[in-house]
Formats: sequence, structure tokens, C-alpha cells
Amino acid sequence: MRLHFSILLLLVIFSILPARGQEEKINPLKEDRFLVEAGVFWVSRNFKIGADGEVPNEEIDFNETFGLSDTDPTYFFQFGWRFSKRWTVSIQSFGVSASDGAVLEEDVEFENITFQKGSFVEGGVNFGLYRLYFDRTVFVRPKHEISVGIGVHGLNIDAYIEGEARTSEGDTGFERRSVNGLIPLPNIGFSYFWLPHHRWLVGANVDWFGLTIDQYSGGLWNISPRVKFQIIENFGVGLDYRIFALNAEVDTENWNGKFDMSFSGPLISLHANF
Repeated sequence: MRLHFSILLLLVIFSILPARGQEEKINPLKEDRFLVEAGVFWVSRNFKIGADGEVPNEEIDFNETFGLSDTDPTYFFQFGWRFSKRWTVSIQSFGVSASDGAVLEEDVEFENITFQKGSFVEGGVNFGLYRLYFDRTVFVRPKHEISVGIGVHGLNIDAYIEGEARTSEGDTGFERRSVNGLIPLPNIGFSYFWLPHHRWLVGANVDWFGLTIDQYSGGLWNISPRVKFQIIENFGVGLDYRIFALNAEVDTENWNGKFDMSFSGPLISLHANF
């Protein structure tokens, strides 16, 4: 078994090293101007959302309260354009939707409405993330690149609760309450790429945000280590692990409250570069 492993390791090493006298090929992802990527994101998600009425309320754990599934596959899309030697702009998107119903084990307050313990209530969340990012390479070596950047994450959030409820005036009946918003969270970022071979790329990026802007106050982490393999010069596959952690307090006409959400999981993608 050890002999087989040693032979495999030697084959990998020799496949990476160029032959003597042969010019080493350049990974096309290092020089091509455009990158289009699409994949399936097996996302584990957690939604905690609060909508205050006249009195601030605690966040509601939608997964636990309404029995939402913790993991589901969803789409992922990214487009990148290297418009100069050191500058790249990219857009990125994924979205999730979840809804279910449950008999409440305790009262739930949402926008001055009390959904009563023991009643059947449905809750749901629709979430979309859109990332626009400008990236500048600050360190370049034949097999290594480091870059920094600035961008914005647009969060499109729509959440609702409906069922038997009691209003602040004491009336009881079927009620539906929803909140929604397109929330911009700017960020700074850092990324690193290692190109050990003309067919392989190994890298990671980290985005961060934590400040108050107008009606929004919150924080963001976006972390994604990745490996890409070029099947042919203009086509390849990738394996990432994506981690998004988002929280904010919101004070707008459509939503006065807060949220704390997380999304994480493996991403398998196909990409075309040209």
C-alpha cells in the first residue's frame, strides 16, 4: 500500500515538473480575459430574521421554528473580465428559497402580530446574493498572484409568516406579515492564487465588511478556498467550499428589524475561459 502511494505521488510530481529543455506552459487562467463559470452549490443555510413593530423583538430562527431543511442544492453563476493587465471586474450570484409550516411550540412575534402557540403557521424566505467586485493584482510571480479589491454584495431578502394570529389590538384571525429589501453591503477583499501546473489552480479569497451605511448596519464574511483543473485550454472544472456569514440591522419603510444568516457548502462548477 505504501509502495503504491509513493508511486502515485512521484507520478503527480513529475506531471507538474516540465521536461528538461521544454518550455513550461502557462496556465490559461492567468492570462485569458474572460471567465464564465456555472455550478451547483450544495448549501447549508440558517435564517434568523426579526421584524420589529413598536417594540424591538428577538430574531426568529426560521429553520428551527418552521422545520426548514438545512441543506439544498442551488445554482451558482460567475462572470469575470480582465480588462487590463492587473485589473479584473467580476459579478457573482446564487439564490435559495425555503418555506414550510409547523405547529408553534411558543408564541412568535413578527411586526406587531403574535402567532400563537399551538397554531399551525407557515414561514418562508427567498434570498438572492449578487456580488460586484473590482480586483487589482499587487504581487505577481510565475506561479503566484496576490490581489486586493473592493466591491459590494447586494442581498435581496423576502421573508414572511402567515397563520392564526393575534394583533396588537387583540383581534384574532388569519394574518400574513412579510418584510423585504435589497440591501447593499460593500466590502474589501483579498485573494491568493497558486498555479503549480498549466492545468491546475489553487487559491482562496476573503471578503469582509463591518460598518454602518445610512439605513443599514452590519457585517459580512465571504470565504472561499478553491481548486480548478483545465480539461482543455478553454474549458475546465472546479471544486470550491463557500462560506457566507451575513448580519445587519435594517431601518427602512418595508422592514424595521434585523437578520443573521449563514450559507456554506461545497460548490462543483464548470468554467469556460477565453
